[in-house]
Amino acid sequence: MSERFIAAVGRKFVSRTSAEELGALTHAAVDVKKRQVTSLVTGKGRKAALVDWDQVSGFGPDAVMVADESALHAPRDDHESAAVDGKLELIGKRVLSDMGEDLGEASDFVFDPATGAVETLVVGEKEVPATSLLGAGSYAVVVKASG
Repeated sequence: MSERFIAAVGRKFVSRTSAEELGALTHAAVDVKKRQVTSLVTGKGRKAALVDWDQVSGFGPDAVMVADESALHAPRDDHESAAVDGKLELIGKRVLSDMGEDLGEASDFVFDPATGAVETLVVGEKEVPATSLLGAGSYAVVVKASG
C-alpha cells in the first residue's frame, strides 16, 4: 500500500525493545538514481539524527518502528550532514524537465512503506513517475521531459 510522505511527517519513531518514543519524522533523504528512501531524519540542527532505511523494521500508520535506540545516529559524513540539513529532500524543490521547462514545486512524493521505494513525485496536481527522476540537488529536481 503506497503512502504519501507528507502524511508520515510527524510520525513517531519507537524502539521495539524499550517501547520508548525516540523522536518524530521530519524529512527523508532519497537516492534519486535508485529511487529509494535511504534514511529518515528526526529533529533539526545539532539534535537531528538519522535512521538508515535498513534499520526500519516497520513503517505503520501510527509509528515508525526501529529495533532500539542504536538505530538513530548522528551524521557520519558530508552526505548524511546534507540529509540532516534537508538538502537531499525532494519536497520543496523546483522541478525542471531535462529540456529546461519549470514544472513547478515538488509538494510530496509517494513511496512504498514496506520497501522505501519511491513511486511518484507530486508536482502540483500531477504525479511524475519515479522512473522519470534524473537528478536532484540543493536547488532543483530534474525529470525526463514527457512525450
